[in-house]
Amino acid sequence: MNYIFLPFGTGIALLKVMKKWEINLKLLPLTVLVLLNIHSLSLAGNTATIMVSATVMARVNQSVTHQESRITVTEMDIKKGFIEIPSATILQIKTNTKNGYVLLFEGGSELFKEVWVTDSGRTVVLSPSGGLIHQSFSGSQLETKELSFRFNLREDIQPGIYPFPFRVKASLL
Repeated sequence: MNYIFLPFGTGIALLKVMKKWEINLKLLPLTVLVLLNIHSLSLAGNTATIMVSATVMARVNQSVTHQESRITVTEMDIKKGFIEIPSATILQIKTNTKNGYVLLFEGGSELFKEVWVTDSGRTVVLSPSGGLIHQSFSGSQLETKELSFRFNLREDIQPGIYPFPFRVKASLL
């Protein structure tokens, strides 16, 4: 193997010359140009400023740790006019956005007049077909949402077992 040393002031380039000279000769002008730029930086002083910027994409991830699968409506619930299900949905939410996120309530059922969703003492009323609730940034990247539901029953509902009407999904604004 042969080596060629190219001195440029304080910078020295080392090119490994292989059997095919034409390939290495094509790279020689590029190498010289890079070395001249490095050499000019070294003449300018011992410091250089490089501007770097990065954009972090907003994200929200969730995992469902508990979800009721059905609702049992009794005669007593019908007389009261509602059924309450504490801690029916428990989510672990991870987010990196300070703008917050929304909880989407998908699905729904016409068996109810309205649905009250309670989280940490805050109650929001949704239509029987679902809706969304804005969640402010809590100051933590990981938070637990423990959602309780109150289903205000329609007058014509019958006692029985019904599938849980909502799927809850966290999404960016």
